[in-house]
Amino acid sequence: MRIPNLLAALAAAFLASGAALADARLDEARRLLDAGDGAKAYALLVGAESERAGDPAFDLLLGIAALEAGENTRAIFALERAVTVDPGNARARAELARAYLAAGETDAARREFERVRRQDVPADVKRTIDRFLSTADLLDDRTRPTLRGHLEGGFGIDSNVNSAVGSASLAIPAFGGNATLDPRSVRTGDSFYSLGGGLRYRHPLGEGLYVNAGGTAGLRTHRNDDVWDQGNLDGHAGLAWERGADTWSLGYQHNDLWLQSDRYRSANGLTGQWQRQLGGQDQVAAFLQYSNLYYPNQRLRDADRWVLGGALGHGFGNGLTGYAGLYAGTEREQAAGVPHLGHRLAGLRLGGEWALTGAAALFANLSYEHRRYGGTEPLFLVGRRDDQWNVQVGANITLARNWLLTPQVSVIRNDSNVALYDYNRRVASVNLRRDF
Repeated sequence: MRIPNLLAALAAAFLASGAALADARLDEARRLLDAGDGAKAYALLVGAESERAGDPAFDLLLGIAALEAGENTRAIFALERAVTVDPGNARARAELARAYLAAGETDAARREFERVRRQDVPADVKRTIDRFLSTADLLDDRTRPTLRGHLEGGFGIDSNVNSAVGSASLAIPAFGGNATLDPRSVRTGDSFYSLGGGLRYRHPLGEGLYVNAGGTAGLRTHRNDDVWDQGNLDGHAGLAWERGADTWSLGYQHNDLWLQSDRYRSANGLTGQWQRQLGGQDQVAAFLQYSNLYYPNQRLRDADRWVLGGALGHGFGNGLTGYAGLYAGTEREQAAGVPHLGHRLAGLRLGGEWALTGAAALFANLSYEHRRYGGTEPLFLVGRRDDQWNVQVGANITLARNWLLTPQVSVIRNDSNVALYDYNRRVASVNLRRDF
C-alpha cells in the first residue's frame, strides 16, 4: 500500500475520536480537509498560528492541514505542541508520527507509533500503524544501513520424507525380473519439527546502488526416522541498482544441504536479475542463474546448472494479487560416460494471495517442471522423463507486529517413466515466524 493511502487509512480510523471544533475557522478547515483540499485548509489556518498556537484543537488541525499541503516541518511543530499540551491524545500523536515519517525521521515516527499502539485504540488502527511501521522499514532500507533478521519454528506431517516409491519390489529390465529395494529407498512417512533463522544486511552506496548480504540456516528433525534429518545453510552477497522503475541486481549464492551429519550437496553460483515496477502493484522480472552442484559422496552427480526465466505480478484489487512465471534450463553432468545424470528442464509457476483482512491472507501456488534426461538409464534401459507437480495452499496470519503464523498443505506428484523415481508426497505443517 502506498504512503498516501496509508495516511488516509489512519486518518479515517481516528476520525470518530476527533475533538469537536469550536469555531467557524476550524469548522471550515475541517470541511476543506474532508473535501481533500489540504492546501486551502492550511492557508486558512496558518495565518492564525501566532494567535492560536498552544490550543491543542487548533494545532491538531493545523498539523493535519500542513501535512496534506506538504509542509512537513510546520506540521511537526504544530503537532508537537498538541501532544505537549494533551499527551494522551492518540489522534494527535498518530498524526505526529506520520509527519515524522513524511519528513524521513523514521526513528521518531516509530517511537510515536509505538506509543499510540500501547493506548486503547481499535484493532483496525493498530493494523494501519503496523503498515506504517513497515513503510518506515522500507524507507530505512533506501537511506541507511539496515540489519534485519528472523527466527522461525514449526511442526508437521510428511507422507514421504525420502521422496521414494511406495513398493519395495520393482521390475528392473537390466536384471531380467523383479528386485527388492533397500528399505531406505521405499516411502517413509513421519512427523517432523523445524527450526530456522536468518540475517540480512542492506547498505546504500548512493545513486540508487546498494550492497545486499545475508544468510539463513535451518534444521528439520523427524520423530521416528532420524536417517532423513536434514539441515541447510544459505548465504548470499551482491549489488543492486535502482533507477526509476527498474532494479538490476547481481549476486553470489551458496547453499549447503546435510542429511544427518553428512554434507549431501553444495551449490555455488551467480544470479542476475532485472525487475520493473509497471505501476500500482504490477511488476515484471527476468533472471539468469548459474550454479555449480557438488556432491561430496557422489562425485558422479556433480553438475553445472543454468536457468533462464521471467515472471509477471499483477494486483487485481480488493486485496487479490497473483503472479505467473516461466523458466527453462539445463543441468549438465561434469563426469564422462554418465549422460543419464544430466537433464534439460522447463517449468512454470502460478500463484496468488488474497488478503481477507489486515491480519490474514490466503495463498495458493502451483508449480510444474518437466525434465528430460540424457542417455539411457542403465538399469531400466529407457531415457528418463519426469513431470513434477506441486500444489500448495495455506494462510498467513499476523498475530501481532512481526509475528506471523503460517499453516499450509502441499501435494507433490512426480510422474516418471522410470518406476524408481515415480512417487507421491503430501506435507502439512504449521510455522511461526518472528521478524526483528
